[in-house]
Amino acid sequence: MNTMSKTVRDLLKEKLDQLQCHFTWGPQKETLDLDDMVYRLKDAIIFANKYQAASYNQLAFVNCLQGNSEEAIQNLKEAEKILRENHKDAFERNSIITYGNYAWVHYHMGQLDKAQSYLDKLEMICKPLTDGPRYTAMIPEVYGEKGWSLLRSAALYYEEAVECFEKALEEDPNNTEWIMGKATVLFRLEGFSGTPESHERNQSVKYLRRVLELDPDD
Repeated sequence: MNTMSKTVRDLLKEKLDQLQCHFTWGPQKETLDLDDMVYRLKDAIIFANKYQAASYNQLAFVNCLQGNSEEAIQNLKEAEKILRENHKDAFERNSIITYGNYAWVHYHMGQLDKAQSYLDKLEMICKPLTDGPRYTAMIPEVYGEKGWSLLRSAALYYEEAVECFEKALEEDPNNTEWIMGKATVLFRLEGFSGTPESHERNQSVKYLRRVLELDPDD
């Protein structure tokens, strides 16, 4: 029985490793200040309404790393609720990361059937979106949220964050969330360069102006 259980768990883990979500991206426990992340994400939830769902998603990941799995599930329920309210016609596209996080949290809680149920949901969502992996789809919504997650994590991941925002903007060039993300990460990279008039600063200002053009109230 133990051997069978281990086999089921191992097979499930192989599927989970294919997902695109916080549990499979670069930032992990060893490279994050978890207490600081909790503080900053809770702050973002209060003051940055546009990014609440993404903040709850990342907070769920951090809570799970800290052993607070029940709280992580509550975070994901909040993210799902916000996504359903804000993306009524495109909820499924926007739920890929949330459902991936659900699967991982249930796996860490030993609730393998529930973890598999979210994999089943992801397979149904992703099948019409991609010819690639069964349980994920590299669509702009995934690249964009990954970019924000990397940006919030640590300077180590800023270059990869730029790449993610660029991928997202290839298909949706007027998305202000991703333009703002790219502007923010370019601005931070410019700060590291030590040259105020650098190419990066010019680029960050250009993208900030673009956000204001598209959404003057942003």
